[in-house]
Amino acid sequence: MKQKIYSLNIPLAELTRRVVSSGNISAKGIFLLPVYYLKLMIVIPAAFLQYIFYSGRIKKTAITKPPVFIIGHYRSGTTYLHKLLAADKQFGFLSYYDMICPNSSLLFGDTLKNILQFFINKLKTKTSFFNNTIPMLDEPAEEERFLINKGSAFADYWRFVFPLKQNTWQHNLLQHEAYYQRWKREYIWLLKLITYKNKGKQIILKSPPNTERIKYLLDIFPGAKFIYISRNPYDVFYSTVNLWRRAIQKFCLQQVSSKQREEIVFSHYTYLINQYEKNRHLIPAGNLVEVTYEELELTPLAVLKKIYHHLDIDDFDAGRNNFIKQQYKEKQYRKFSYIYDEITLQRIDKRWANYINAWKNKAEHNPVNKPAHSEA
Repeated sequence: MKQKIYSLNIPLAELTRRVVSSGNISAKGIFLLPVYYLKLMIVIPAAFLQYIFYSGRIKKTAITKPPVFIIGHYRSGTTYLHKLLAADKQFGFLSYYDMICPNSSLLFGDTLKNILQFFINKLKTKTSFFNNTIPMLDEPAEEERFLINKGSAFADYWRFVFPLKQNTWQHNLLQHEAYYQRWKREYIWLLKLITYKNKGKQIILKSPPNTERIKYLLDIFPGAKFIYISRNPYDVFYSTVNLWRRAIQKFCLQQVSSKQREEIVFSHYTYLINQYEKNRHLIPAGNLVEVTYEELELTPLAVLKKIYHHLDIDDFDAGRNNFIKQQYKEKQYRKFSYIYDEITLQRIDKRWANYINAWKNKAEHNPVNKPAHSEA
């Protein structure tokens, strides 16, 4: 029996559909829900104007250079790698400003961006999604957060808003032809917008959900290049749970217990890595390079040079000084701390034994250990 898995992609209608179909809205969610509706409603005039003035230009924009996709599980170093590579001026990217103002970033340009940055700096407004740091609106951001901020029917991150629907909404939706065609149209539009704003530059993108979309991204961009970054599974678990606790759960409309939260982390990691292993062979030779967070943290310039060499990207030396500047900037960020406990480590060993063994084989010079204390 065919199931309707998308709506008309009207933000207010999409939020309503998700609320009705998911149920189990928590007490906190009831108070948050009007905020979600208000946020989607107040941008309608700007979204309408931006569409009128820019839709024709975006539609005509050609993506002539193959996009570079950074993929990997959450908290595996995707953000760090994205920010380093985006320091190279030959690349274009979706900015943090584009992400928080998905309906108006073209319409108001630098004027609104500068006003927002002024107040962010003055109020010392921090983002819990990246080490409680003050966001810089010119820095790169991920396209999945752009889509959820505009209330797109095709945003993977609805499963964070309604975490009890994880298993319903996160797996293999693109296998449905009708959904795939509409997701494809939405995603191409977004990438054209980024390309238009960056004046035709090759764009570099980072979104963990793309780790399971290799097949579909290659259907759109056969020459696309991929960078897969992985990390010690023990650190990934603790850091992802920390991300849920400090950031994601603040925006959930449903209540999840710590046990449910851990199960979400366990199951989604398994799903995402399996999808990558299943589809990585589809990437043409020379268009995939694999790196680890540990080697990136230890020798960032060497890893970046390796990426440029394997993916046949020119002008590594031209970007070297910008890489060094960005590397120094990243060192200023305070890392979160967490403590390992033996019971949790045993659960990780049991659930992720295959991935831990694979990690040991992949990183012989950087073996998996179970430290008593770590950071993420």
